[in-house]
Amino acid sequence: MIKFMRRVPAGTFLIPMVVSMVIYSFWPSLFKIGGPTEAFFSSAGTNYIIGLLVFASGTTVDLNKIGKLLKHQGALVVFKIVLSIIYSFVFLYFFGLEGIWGISGLGFVAVIMSINPAINLSITDTYGEKDDAAIYPFAVIPSLPAIPLIIMSVYISGGLGEVDWTPVISVFFPLIVGIIFGNVDKEMGKIFGAAMPASLILLGWLLGQNMNMFEAIKSGVSGVIVTVIFMALTMPLMDFFETKILHYEGYSGIALSTVAGVTTAVPAIVAVALPQVSEYVVSATAQILTATIITNVFAPIIVRKLYGKRHH
Repeated sequence: MIKFMRRVPAGTFLIPMVVSMVIYSFWPSLFKIGGPTEAFFSSAGTNYIIGLLVFASGTTVDLNKIGKLLKHQGALVVFKIVLSIIYSFVFLYFFGLEGIWGISGLGFVAVIMSINPAINLSITDTYGEKDDAAIYPFAVIPSLPAIPLIIMSVYISGGLGEVDWTPVISVFFPLIVGIIFGNVDKEMGKIFGAAMPASLILLGWLLGQNMNMFEAIKSGVSGVIVTVIFMALTMPLMDFFETKILHYEGYSGIALSTVAGVTTAVPAIVAVALPQVSEYVVSATAQILTATIITNVFAPIIVRKLYGKRHH
């Protein structure tokens, strides 16, 4: 089974996610029986596995090589964040909260900001270098509510409003602890680094346990449109930036142009702080789910085709 998953681009993350999503779509409460079963097989364990991946990736960070990481993966993440912020304000300026083609300002901002670091981790495991994995915790941040909330707050009220920085801090804590442990004892990096592929399989499964493909279908044309816009606005520029400006091979630029499953929680969290967007939460969540499924499937395929073309 593992050999089969490795033959599929990003398969160690993607295949468990798809299988889990299908099961959840038909039996959403199948594993919600409490105890270890619910903690291990349902979405209840998602934050634990994300925390484990952040800690494990931290243990692999060699502070002597941090400059190389920031020059490649770090630069890509920063470029994606800046690019997405610009796109967000342009969209809000021209189309407002109501948006266009059924895509609200909330839905667009949440989708365009998102990065799925799990896809990037899976792809760099196949095409990249060992040190690339250390970018995982940094790439998680755009998918959290903080940046979309800041953007929406600035647009609506001209200030930061009720921005909760706790989710961002909660990502950095296990990262810092992991970096300290990994640099004090190199064996920690070997042990926890080896656990990352298994954790990625579990993360795919757990994220699938919060994805209902029937809800994604309900988003209809608007979900597909926002996905196409997302891919058109991010993938070519990310690939150009990585290959022509940074002079790397071009696998991570596409991999980082994906939408994370955890982003489905963003609209509801933003609406708690900004009630003005409450009416758009349901449609935005469905659109994010559609974008997650489509980008997670197609990005690895695009990477494989580009990689094959560039190495012939």
